[in-house]
Amino acid sequence: MSETKLPEAKKSQGPSAPPPKRPRKKHTVRNVLLLLLFLFAAATVFAFGINKWRIDISLTGDSSVTYECGTPYRDPGASAEVTGSILKFVHHPVEVETFTEGVNIHEPGTYRVKFTAKFLWLDAVASRTVVIVDTTPPVIELKHIDDYYTLPHHEYKEEGFTATDNHDGDITELVEREERDGIVYYSVTDEAGNTATAEREIFYDDRNAPVFSFPSGEEVFIYKGEPYKDEVKAEDDADGDVTARIKKSGKVNTEKIGTYTMTYTVSDEWGNVATTSRYVTVKRKLTLPTVKDPDKVIYLTFDDGPGKYTEELLAILKKHKVKATFFITLAYEDYQNLIKEEYRAGHTVAVHSATHEYSEIYASSEAYWKDFNKVQDIIQKETRCRSQLFRFPGGSSNTISANYCEGIMTKLAQESADKGYTYVDWNVTSGDAGDTTDGEVMYENMMNGIHTYKNSFILCHDIKEYTVKMMDKFITDALKEGYTFLPITAESPSCKHGINN
Repeated sequence: MSETKLPEAKKSQGPSAPPPKRPRKKHTVRNVLLLLLFLFAAATVFAFGINKWRIDISLTGDSSVTYECGTPYRDPGASAEVTGSILKFVHHPVEVETFTEGVNIHEPGTYRVKFTAKFLWLDAVASRTVVIVDTTPPVIELKHIDDYYTLPHHEYKEEGFTATDNHDGDITELVEREERDGIVYYSVTDEAGNTATAEREIFYDDRNAPVFSFPSGEEVFIYKGEPYKDEVKAEDDADGDVTARIKKSGKVNTEKIGTYTMTYTVSDEWGNVATTSRYVTVKRKLTLPTVKDPDKVIYLTFDDGPGKYTEELLAILKKHKVKATFFITLAYEDYQNLIKEEYRAGHTVAVHSATHEYSEIYASSEAYWKDFNKVQDIIQKETRCRSQLFRFPGGSSNTISANYCEGIMTKLAQESADKGYTYVDWNVTSGDAGDTTDGEVMYENMMNGIHTYKNSFILCHDIKEYTVKMMDKFITDALKEGYTFLPITAESPSCKHGINN
């Protein structure tokens, strides 16, 4: 294999030039590296040594705030950023954590809201002062009742009020009140010394007329020739006793039998006028037979008439010169003229009932007295006098009235006394109210009864034929045994059942 020869360099002609210098590569890189390292070190020293890094927390709003007690507190917050003492152009935002748990908005005092921020090795703390104060006065609320008024000359009766405080809560019990010159003044102070006041103007009015009262009863019954004392009083809910202002009209002739009407009028300071009337009956005094034996007295009573048999009964009574008591109704209009005959014959005429319908008369107190007065009007028409005596349908002990009005008998008994009336029951029954129609059985019932009581009040009915037919025999035999027959008067012994309703 032949050897390849390299071409020979061309020989220079003229003087030879020096060879070119090669760059010193290693030293240049090193120097650059050293320079960079120096610069980095210088920058690090500057950035972390000479320049001081910090976190600045900036509060939103004032550093100290004041809130009223009870007002909800919501902190406006804060912001934070990292910056340097020299490199102030650096602004790196940092999250802020806010702590408001220590603020009690319900209790006055000074509290701190804490703000914290962290970034790498840096942290910062700031705070806001929160002052809770109580400068709000309590609130007084006055209650009002519709159409409420106070009587003149009377103390105001409180409608009601409340007092609440934003810190103390309900302080109604601390309210002080004073009534003066037609105004009620209210005042209350809370624990912080805040005071609240309120005023209420009192509305005065008098809407009720005076009320009359009669110590001797709403009706007066006196005997002919007795002195009459017109006792009446009037009381007003605002003015008090106004008896002295009563004006009277009417006149009573105590020497003439009959019923008279007295009228009374009185007004209060506010112009409310009351007017009422009452009856004054000048009654006859019956001439009673002498009682032979005080243990043998009979009071014959007849209910529900007058009727078709009453005239026959009157003849029997006249025959024996015996007086009785008639408790009348208005059931038989054709025989009402006999009321006058009963009265003229010297018998006692008294009230029983206009209708004798339990469901009607015992429906209410008002219904009872309406029925009652119908009978009184007829008695007054026929005899010129009203009656002081009456008998309840069914007697005062009846229980059937409870079907129509609970407690009606108790109420009526009291009202009758207030009106000046006297009710009469019985202790002996003939049985003609429904137990028997046999005159002989009735006779035995009555004879057994009078042998039981010293004062026998016998219940009979003059509208029953068998009762009237038997009466002649009973009166004859009772007289033979020495009994005295008397009409009932206001002075007679009492005969009253126990009230059951």
